[in-house]
Amino acid sequence: MYQPLLEIDLTTGTMTPLDLPREVRERWLGGTGLGLYLLSKEIRRGMKVTDPDCPVFILTGPLGGTAVPQSTDMVIVTVNAEFSRNVCASHAHGFFAARLRHAGWDGIILRGRAAKPVYLWIDGDNVELRPADHLWGQDTFETQRRIIDANSEAGPDISVYCIGQAGESLIEGSSVRGDWAYGANQGGSGVAFGAKNFKAMAVVETGTVPVRDATRLEEIGARWQAAIATANPGFPESKNYDGFKYMTGPLADLGWIMGKNFTDPEVGVAWSARLAKDSAKWKFEAVGGWNCQAACHYKAKCTTGPMAGLEFTGYGGEIMEELGPNLGIEDPGVAFMLSGLVDGYGMAAKGAPRTIAMLMEAFNDKLITSEQIDGLDLTWGNYTSVMALLEKTVTREGVGELIAQGLMATAKAFGIEDRAMHMHGVGFNDHDPRATPMVMFQMQVASGAGPNWQTLVEMMMGRPEPDLGYEESLTAKDIDRIAEASHVTQKAKLLYDSLGACYFSFIGVRGILGYISESLDAAAGVHISPDELLAIGDRVLTLQRLINIYLGYTPADDFDIAERLFEPIPSGPVAGNGLTRDDFVRIRDEFYEFQGWSLLTGAPTDETLARLGLHDIHVGAVVGGNT
Repeated sequence: MYQPLLEIDLTTGTMTPLDLPREVRERWLGGTGLGLYLLSKEIRRGMKVTDPDCPVFILTGPLGGTAVPQSTDMVIVTVNAEFSRNVCASHAHGFFAARLRHAGWDGIILRGRAAKPVYLWIDGDNVELRPADHLWGQDTFETQRRIIDANSEAGPDISVYCIGQAGESLIEGSSVRGDWAYGANQGGSGVAFGAKNFKAMAVVETGTVPVRDATRLEEIGARWQAAIATANPGFPESKNYDGFKYMTGPLADLGWIMGKNFTDPEVGVAWSARLAKDSAKWKFEAVGGWNCQAACHYKAKCTTGPMAGLEFTGYGGEIMEELGPNLGIEDPGVAFMLSGLVDGYGMAAKGAPRTIAMLMEAFNDKLITSEQIDGLDLTWGNYTSVMALLEKTVTREGVGELIAQGLMATAKAFGIEDRAMHMHGVGFNDHDPRATPMVMFQMQVASGAGPNWQTLVEMMMGRPEPDLGYEESLTAKDIDRIAEASHVTQKAKLLYDSLGACYFSFIGVRGILGYISESLDAAAGVHISPDELLAIGDRVLTLQRLINIYLGYTPADDFDIAERLFEPIPSGPVAGNGLTRDDFVRIRDEFYEFQGWSLLTGAPTDETLARLGLHDIHVGAVVGGNT
C-alpha cells in the first residue's frame, strides 16, 4: 500500500508527513517517475542544486521492500549538479529503501538548508534531525560506522546513506554512499546533500510493508525469481562477486574495458587477464541487499601484489576499470585500493578520476608539465600521484581546486579540451561506449541527456528482451536498429526505475510485464494492465524531456560529446567498432521521430503530449508542449 513521504524543512527543522493523492501515485508510481513529477512542480529556470529552495526527493517505489525479487531500489531526484540543463535521477540499492518503507515512509523530501551539519534518524514514527558536526570531515565508511555504533541499542539492522568529504566540499561528481557497498553516483547527488549541510540519513528496521495480499505477492515473487534464473543462467545461484566476473569475462570480450583515457584498448585487455589471474587467489564474500539473490557486491580481501592484506566492501566493476587500466595501472590490487579510497571520499568514478586520466594523457604527451600540477609525476600507472590528486581535490588544494570544478573546467584551463572524454561536458559511465554503439547513443541522447543507463544496455550483451519484441539480442553491427531499440527499451527502463526494484529483476525476463502488473495489484491494489505499463514509462520519459527543455536543453546539445568517441576503436577484440558522426546524426533524427519530439526544438510535440495525457502538464511556470 502507499505510505506518506517525510517532508523536512532543514532551515526550520520541522518534519511533517505528506500524503499524496492516490491518482498521483498510480499515474507516476514512485522512484524516478514520482520524483520527476514532484520536481516539475517546483523547478524554476536557473535553479541550481546548491540553492536552498532546490528540493531533493529521495524516493522508493510501490514494490520496494516487499517479496518482489531485489526490491532494493531508491532514487535521488533533484536538479543535476553537473549538467545544468538536466535532472539528477540517481539510483542506489542495499537495504535503506526497504527499511525506509518498513518504517512507514515511502520517501523523504529535503528543503532549505541546515545552519549546521545534521543527520536524519528514522525509527518508525520517531524521526529526528541530530547534530552531525562530529561527522563532518569523515569519509563515508567512518560516518556509517559512527552512526551505527552510536545507535547500537536500536539493534543491528540499521542502514545509513551519507556523503564523504567530496560532497561536503561540493566537488563535481560527488555521490551519496550507503549500506557499505552501494552508492547514488549520477548527477552529483552528493553536492545536493552537501549544499544543505545534510551529512547522512539513517533508518532502523522496524517491521514490514503493508500490502494488499501478502500471500499472493509471495507467490508472484517466487515465480518471478524463477523467471529471472531462467533468463540468466547461473543466476541467482552464482553470487560470485558479479563485478569481477563481468570484468574478466563479458565486458572484456565486448571490448568495453578502456585503457589510458580511451586511447589504448589493449591495456584494458591485459588488465582484465591480470585481474582474472590475481582475483582467483583473493577471498570474497557476496553482499546483497533486501531480498536480493543477485548479490553483485562483495566483501573482499586482496592477497596478491603490493596491496596484499587490503580489505574492501564494494562493487568490482566499473569503478575498478576507471581506477585501473584507464589510469594505466596494471596491478588490480592497486585499482582495488583506489576504488575504496574514492568510495570513501564519496566520489563517482567518472568524476575526478576521469579528469585525472585526462591529465595523465596530457602529461605523457608533454602537453602539460609537472610544475603545472603541483610538482607531481603523472606517468601512466603512478598511483601515488593519483592518490595525491584525489586528496587535493577533496580539500580543494592546489590543482585540486581546478579538478573539483569538473572535467571541462580543468580541460579548458590547460587547453586540452580534445583530451576530455565527456558527454555534455561531464564524465559518463565507466566503459568504452564505442564497443557497443547503441550504448553510446543511449547515454548521450536517449538517456535524458545525462542520467546514464536509462535504457536496457544488456540487449547489446547477448540478452534478448522478449516482452519488448526482441526475441534475439542485438549486436554492435545492428546500427540501423539503434533508434527503435532505444525508444522501446528506454520506456521500459523508466517504468522499472519507478517501481522500487533493482534493474537485475527485470532484464531479459520473459513475462516481466505480467509479473509487474500482478505485483502492483497484490502490493498496492493498483490495476494496470501489461499493455498500459509501458505507457507509464513513456510518460515519465516525456516529462523528463519537458523538464530538460524548460531548463534550456536544445537539439544542439545532443552533439556535445568528445570527438574521440566518433573515432573507431583502434585495437583490441572489437577493433573498428563505433559510430561515425553522420551515423549519429541520422540515428538521432530517427529516434526523435519514434519519440514524437520536434527536430527543431527537441520538445515533445502536442500530439505526443495528447497521446500520453500530458497536454496540460506544467513544468515550472511554463506549459510544456511548445513545438
